[in-house]
Amino acid sequence: MAEPQSVITQVSADQGLPPVMQDQGQDFLDDDSLIHMNIQENHYYITRDQLMSLPESLLLCLFPSGVFMDRTGQVITNLTSQDEVYVGNFAPDCFEYIMENYVRAQEDLVNFPVEEIFDRGLSSREPSRFFGFSSPNALSPAGHSEADILHEKPSIIVLREDLDYYCVPFQPLSYPEDASDELKTGLDENFISQVKLAAGSYLSVQTSVFQGLHSSNRLKKPQSDSPDQPTPKLGPAEQHLMDMLCSSGFQGTSVWGNRAQEPGKSVISSLSLCRLMNETTQEFRDQVEEAKKNHEEKMLSTRAQSESPSLTPLQSPSQQHNDTKRKSRLSSLADNVRSRSASRHRSSSRQRQDQAPTLYELVSKPDINSKLLLFWKKPARKCWWGEEELKLPLKLYGQVNPETGELLLLPDGPIVTVEVPIKLHIRRVWTLELSVVGVE
Repeated sequence: MAEPQSVITQVSADQGLPPVMQDQGQDFLDDDSLIHMNIQENHYYITRDQLMSLPESLLLCLFPSGVFMDRTGQVITNLTSQDEVYVGNFAPDCFEYIMENYVRAQEDLVNFPVEEIFDRGLSSREPSRFFGFSSPNALSPAGHSEADILHEKPSIIVLREDLDYYCVPFQPLSYPEDASDELKTGLDENFISQVKLAAGSYLSVQTSVFQGLHSSNRLKKPQSDSPDQPTPKLGPAEQHLMDMLCSSGFQGTSVWGNRAQEPGKSVISSLSLCRLMNETTQEFRDQVEEAKKNHEEKMLSTRAQSESPSLTPLQSPSQQHNDTKRKSRLSSLADNVRSRSASRHRSSSRQRQDQAPTLYELVSKPDINSKLLLFWKKPARKCWWGEEELKLPLKLYGQVNPETGELLLLPDGPIVTVEVPIKLHIRRVWTLELSVVGVE
């Protein structure tokens, strides 16, 4: 099968929420009551509108079956305020991380509407009510495109990683001579469990977002393990994906906002919610306020200089009479022309100073990658494999043969610390989606 050339493989259209979830609680939607959510015995209350405004990729993580269920696993067919929606396979701190970001974006949307900056409903002569400067779009109302949404609404880049890992230990093992098959099986299972836990701890502390991209089997690894060896170069698809994310708010050193191993599974789930740096952010508002302050100080300084009296040397009456005599009729005419021209120039300059600058004359327009619109309401996935050979420290009941290095597994007895060499096979699945707050 040919390898796809796209940066990220698009999720098929039938991956959306099932109709059952879309239809649940339609009567409940009419009133503004709260949904009681129980996430691993942590209780939260959220409106249905708030919940359904979350991006599809996150809703499918919260409700994999696409329906609301109670504690007993029964589907809630008619959701009311008395029902308890139970979620047992999602981390509570991850849910809190999600809601903190979306509540902050919603507050920016309500308290600092960008429409007041652009001020499209007013004429070009009226200043913006929010910043006190004339709107750039009011001066040029034409050309409003879909890409402008990324400048007008709070937007969040949702990047999720589901990591599965598989351990292949190379440690030679032995068992007591009188051990039964059942005991050997139990010792093996305990050994593998300890290996998986140690591997999970090793991977969990790797919080760099883009470290996984450099671990793909498709990349050419350096021949030596020396730390001086350069990092393997990304392929064109991986580099394109990283460039798009880094130009939209991520940094090369970005870390996952939430990363945790699922209990009892060799699965690590990571999530990063990156706010798109556009006109809705506090950083942009601070830049505008600072630019406004600097502009006003400059205007006051310029006005003070223009209104200060000019100092010219005094001349005696005889000198003035002689100078007047020396002026010819032609030079007097030229002086009059220059005087009228200077007067018009001062008047035009004064008019330009009195006219408020546009928003983007004060602050540069944020440079937003329009390719993000490809992932708006269209979650996409990318999957790749990687492998790594390492030694994991384990604490087990047993003894190590110093000559052969063989590990004797025991059901009890002294605890030994041994470094077990393993090969770690890692499968990563990235899900990328753009979420625009305030747009249905």
